[in-house]
Amino acid sequence: MSGQGGGAGGIVSAGLALVLLLPVGVVTLLGADSNCSVSSSTGVAQTVAKGTIPDKPVEGYGKEQLANAAAIMNAATALHLDGKAQLVGVMTAMGESGLRVLDYGDAAGPDSRGLFQQRANGAWGSYEDRMDPTTSATNFFKKLQTISGWEQMTPSRAANKVQINSDPDYYTKYVAAATKVVNALAGVEVASSTAACVKDATGSYAAANGTKPGKWDGYDNGRIPQDQLQIIPWTKDQSWIGSMYLRADAAQSLIKMSAAFKEEFGYDLPLNDAYRSFARQEEAKQQYGGNAATPGTSNHGWALAVDFGTTAHNTISYNDDTYTWLKEHAGTYGWVHPAWAEPGGVGPHEAWHWEFYGVKNA
Repeated sequence: MSGQGGGAGGIVSAGLALVLLLPVGVVTLLGADSNCSVSSSTGVAQTVAKGTIPDKPVEGYGKEQLANAAAIMNAATALHLDGKAQLVGVMTAMGESGLRVLDYGDAAGPDSRGLFQQRANGAWGSYEDRMDPTTSATNFFKKLQTISGWEQMTPSRAANKVQINSDPDYYTKYVAAATKVVNALAGVEVASSTAACVKDATGSYAAANGTKPGKWDGYDNGRIPQDQLQIIPWTKDQSWIGSMYLRADAAQSLIKMSAAFKEEFGYDLPLNDAYRSFARQEEAKQQYGGNAATPGTSNHGWALAVDFGTTAHNTISYNDDTYTWLKEHAGTYGWVHPAWAEPGGVGPHEAWHWEFYGVKNA
């Protein structure tokens, strides 16, 4: 499956009627319900007039792309699916085609076509089916309905079960934009808390809001299942330590921060550690003694802390450019250098240790 957008023109089905499982009003994601999906207090289906697709772009998606998103949402409604399904569908098409009906594939799937980059293997219908927004979306949702427990998965992992691409968290970066597009098409006001829906049902938690790391979703420190975490992309399969993981909201914030760092320095933020299992906390305690947290109490064990390093994976000092940059910029992304680790703090003095508090909503 392709994970790229493209420049092909979109196709909009004639006679599109938007019947959305969203009421007119304010729709929120975080704190609205237990599965962190597009939700409302009533859940009543709302019919939206065909002529209400915004003329102005929403999150960079123009009118033609928004009409394709509307077709996806309508296909979900026709199958009596809910707002989360609509979000999953729009998010997936953003990741696969940029909400455009592409008449080409990519190296991994040269025969992929349409909004969802569906293959010519007979599973997705004819060429015409794959190029039609409503039909291709309907086939996407019919496949989604066969996935046991998809309702309890994160949006990206539900999409991955249909698309069968290599990274189950690939679509996570499109959740916030998909939420705003779905809400805009429903004619609702997008609340400020819709910034980062990251978990649902079996992975529900309030987004970090300027708060210290701590227990979430019922997991014990250092005993969080890997499938509830998100890989940090530039650490994947490192030969010296393997892949590193964080809670999804922390990972997404770190990815954005690293992109800003890379613009200035030319490389991603070097990492020496992130999530630390209970067993690895025990190893650290053995190795570092009083300079390591008691196993089961480390903020690394909540998947909400990282240790930054040099490109050679040595520790950084307070005089390093990386530390200076982090002190200036990290707070923008919700990352905090705890007071105990600061020069003059109670110690241990660790320029490299940073924790995800999130950005406090105004």
